[in-house]
Amino acid sequence: MKNYLLGFCFLIGAFYLICDQSEQQKNSDDLTHSPQNPSINTSDLNFSSIRNEKNQSAIAINSIENPSPQSALTEATEEKEDLFEGLQNEYSSLTFTSLWGGLRAIDLKKYDRLSKSFSMRQEGKPLLSIGFEKRDGSEINIFQNTKNFELNHSPESRTVSYSWVSSENIKITRKYWRDSNASYAIRHKTSIANLNNFPIQLDKVRLHLGSAFQIPRLYNPFDNSSTYLNVGYFNSGPDLAEGCSCAECSGRIDGKKEEFIQLNEMGTDGKMTPRLLSKAKWACVNNQFFVNLIRPLGEFSDVTVSGNSANIKERNSTEEILGVEGAITFPLGIIESNSTKELEFEVYLGPKDYKLLSELGAEQNKVMQFGIFWWVSEPLSYLLDLLSGIFGNYGIGIIVLTILVKLVLWPLTAQATRSQKKMQALQEPMGALREKHKGNPQKLNQEMMKFYKEHKVNPFAGCWPILIQIPIFLGMFWMLRSAAELYGQQFLWANDLSEQDHITDVYGFSANLLPILMVITQWFQMKLTPMQLGPQMSEAQRINAKMMRFMPFMFLIFLYFFSSALVLYWTVQNLMTIFQTLITKREPISQKSNKLENSKKSSSFERDSNEVPRLRNEQISDEERKHRNFLGLKLKGTYESEDLKRAYEERISNYTDAKLANMPTSKRQQALEKKEKAHKAYEFLSNLQSKET
Repeated sequence: MKNYLLGFCFLIGAFYLICDQSEQQKNSDDLTHSPQNPSINTSDLNFSSIRNEKNQSAIAINSIENPSPQSALTEATEEKEDLFEGLQNEYSSLTFTSLWGGLRAIDLKKYDRLSKSFSMRQEGKPLLSIGFEKRDGSEINIFQNTKNFELNHSPESRTVSYSWVSSENIKITRKYWRDSNASYAIRHKTSIANLNNFPIQLDKVRLHLGSAFQIPRLYNPFDNSSTYLNVGYFNSGPDLAEGCSCAECSGRIDGKKEEFIQLNEMGTDGKMTPRLLSKAKWACVNNQFFVNLIRPLGEFSDVTVSGNSANIKERNSTEEILGVEGAITFPLGIIESNSTKELEFEVYLGPKDYKLLSELGAEQNKVMQFGIFWWVSEPLSYLLDLLSGIFGNYGIGIIVLTILVKLVLWPLTAQATRSQKKMQALQEPMGALREKHKGNPQKLNQEMMKFYKEHKVNPFAGCWPILIQIPIFLGMFWMLRSAAELYGQQFLWANDLSEQDHITDVYGFSANLLPILMVITQWFQMKLTPMQLGPQMSEAQRINAKMMRFMPFMFLIFLYFFSSALVLYWTVQNLMTIFQTLITKREPISQKSNKLENSKKSSSFERDSNEVPRLRNEQISDEERKHRNFLGLKLKGTYESEDLKRAYEERISNYTDAKLANMPTSKRQQALEKKEKAHKAYEFLSNLQSKET
């Protein structure tokens, strides 16, 4: 009981330290969202989205005083912009802007697999805004007179197009359309025409990838929101030899060819090192659940992807919402007289949905960032979507998926439980072997291997379920952390499976119930597999065994703040393990082990009368349990007088006069108290054994 009280005190202390050290960050997060409605309130932000008003940009860019054209991805403009809403379907609606003929906002609707609406605002430069560069990266500014394009809308053809002609007779046409069977994907074509009678040279054309900002979430000290803000790409060509621009040598690889540069990995000036791709398959900007992804239709070599940080400020507040933005630059070259060059793209603007992105092809599902356990996350994601579609709820889908995974692993875990059961039955003969060969480690290892082989037990069999659970747990974690289908999905008392199962606030701290249930199930699971603390175990083994008892509470600290979907999975997994352990424990031990047990029992009656074991099996008292535990004797069943004597002598050997003399005063006092406890325990158990004999 004392150990559990200490563990509870340590747990409370850990929570206090986490809350105390993170008070400032938590207050900052509270300014950007409220638990009752965790979504950005666009009316509180300096968004410039009113038709025919000046665009007062609310972007605060972390850049140097005189940024190069490559880093100046967002430029404040004092020009008026006209907004137009078009190309609506049941999934989303798009808001276009006359500035560069780009996109100002994508409003995602609550429909199909998305359980909550969301507005993907594009601050500063709009998404797909256009620019031109020379080979050295310096900007070619052909938009000196105006950046406003003329709208040409055709309701009959379901297209939106913008056109613009420069003073140098360069005509740019931006055309958008949506296929009838498309969900969040649109098509875009940019045409650049030379209306002169002589060729012109525009070396490179740059398209803005848009911006993505952190989604307001409940406070989590172990999960930095900046890790979800990325500028990413997929390079389908060979590795480039120059520098470290290829995915293979960049040091941050989530797959073979893709790379995602996080906000916290960008430089001190807030800019990422531009990546030069030999063949660009796609580029993106994304946050935890949503992505702007541009895929060129056609092969483009020598493509550059760049990006930087971008923060939006709340009205009347100094607090900022973190964000990133990016750009992709294509080679353009010389445009002959009276000729046109075209660039066509497929643009996905929506949730990070593995199923939808897989259907689009071109490796776009890599934007899920499943990491090194993608081989686990991808089939789990497919099964979760399938089961959730059948049962109509993602919470039920997670429960059924966990049960199916546990059933698949049932034979392996059952075998491990049987092996542990055999090992428990063989503890006494193994202890005798250790005692017999304790001075000869090499001989002991040989005899132990022979012993294991003779009785057909594997001492490491109990580790396999844990080792297999690690990739499954991590695969499930990476899958659930970015699954937009869980965003806003309700289950039982949890209003959002992608968030903590927030019940109420207690002094500004989120009260979550699921992690408590998870710890209870894990604690009960550990109680079903009691640890052997026999006298043959070393002091280090005893300490490790006792530390394992606190593992459920460590899980509580780490998983308390994570999504309720992940905690739900772990809780159901614990319940299934408990169910399996109860079933497997009822199975009889193999015939050979039974013979060994019977031989041990019969031989015990043949020993000297002074070493008669205890024969009672009734429940022991709390006092006896305390003394047994202190000397390292088993808490159930019988034990022999020589076991008691050996355990006592091993314990007392730690407190000899020579050892006590070398101890500091404080430790000596503690050692004397333990020595006295050992005397009392031995005296109590000896008297009890004598009475029963």
